Amino acid sequence: MKIGKDTQNAARRLFRLCMDGNAVAEDRVRLIARKIAERKPRNYAALLKAFSGMVGYAVKSRTATIQSAVPLTEEERSLIQAKLEARYGGVLYYRWEVEPSLLAGVRIQVGDDVKDGSVRSRIDRLAAMARTLSN
Repeated sequence: MKIGKDTQNAARRLFRLCMDGNAVAEDRVRLIARKIAERKPRNYAALLKAFSGMVGYAVKSRTATIQSAVPLTEEERSLIQAKLEARYGGVLYYRWEVEPSLLAGVRIQVGDDVKDGSVRSRIDRLAAMARTLSN
């Protein structure tokens, strides 16, 4: 489905109404999506698609996924949250995952930015370096 320029601009205006600083106001998103579905303006399917795409991208770019080999304590979580909010500013959405294959350390991804301090990544880098030296 091709989205026209007018529909894209309308979706962008609606998206701006949903922003609360750097965070997406979920209640506003639900309200706007419900109103579009109820009123069914011209090209409403394309409008909903463009609007939901913008909301999805905004949420994804503000989501921090923290993977650790073992469950983190509340103190460790709050320390990580404070550092991430200082670095990226404003509100972030957090996903905490336990990934035993990391062996130790943490891997943090915020949007497309990845910081990998895990032992697994260090071992992989050493193995790659050893392969290049042996060739």
